[in-house]
Order: sequence, then structure tokens, then C-alpha cells
Amino acid sequence: MPDEDLAREVQELRKALEELRESFAVVSQMAQAYLRLINIYAQYGGLSIDLVVPEVRSDPIAREIVRILFDLKRANVSQIARELKGRRGKASRNTVRAKLAELREMGIVVEAPGERGKVYALSREVVKKWLEMIGMPIRLDHTNDY
Repeated sequence: MPDEDLAREVQELRKALEELRESFAVVSQMAQAYLRLINIYAQYGGLSIDLVVPEVRSDPIAREIVRILFDLKRANVSQIARELKGRRGKASRNTVRAKLAELREMGIVVEAPGERGKVYALSREVVKKWLEMIGMPIRLDHTNDY
């Protein structure tokens, strides 16, 4: 009987030790991601989506549309134009449509059918690059958001 108790305790200790190792691995990964963010911030002076999508760096409207889609996940032209107007003071749906077409051609934005027409979202590749840059171990194949 005492041998069984000892074996059970050893098994419990092994389980606890393994859980501690897993927790330490997660904390270690988070610390590495934090240091990566600090380095990016020091190198570029901030964390912005245009670090992942340098094609929009010189186009303030396209850059803001990418930021809007990053915040909203999915939006139609009217929603993007409304948000753009709130952020920049002016916006037209025609300009938004033209910029979305450019962003689609570059593979930055994707178009999908929505309840009331087309909606736009960042491509999975852009989101994946962003998550890799900030060190988030999220696998997009387990989410339908992007």
C-alpha cells in the first residue's frame, strides 16, 4: 500500500513539473515577444501596420484604410468612408473604392460577399505577418475572423 501511495505522489509531482515547464515555456515566449516589440519600437519609433505593409507607407489614405480594416476586421465601402472621414476630416466613397481596388491588387485587402453587398478585410497574409512581427502565436487556421 505505501508503494502505491508513493507511486501516485511521484506521478502527481511529474504532472505538476510538466505543467510548470509548459508555463515557463509560455512565459519565455512572451518575454521574447516583448523584447522583439521593444527592439522594433526602438528601431522604427513606433509599432504600426505599415511596418508589415510598407507599400502603404507613402500613401496616407491607403495606410489609414489598412488601419481601419485592422480595427474593424470587416467593413463595406460606406463604413470605411465614414470611419475615414472621422479620422481625417474628409473622405469620399469613390476614393475609398479606388484605394480598395489598389489594395486588392497588391494582395493587402480581400473582398468578400456581405449581407448587403461587398465587404473588405485585410488578407490573411497581412494579418499573419502582423502577428508574427509582434510575436503572437495565433494560428489563423483556427479562426474565421480573417
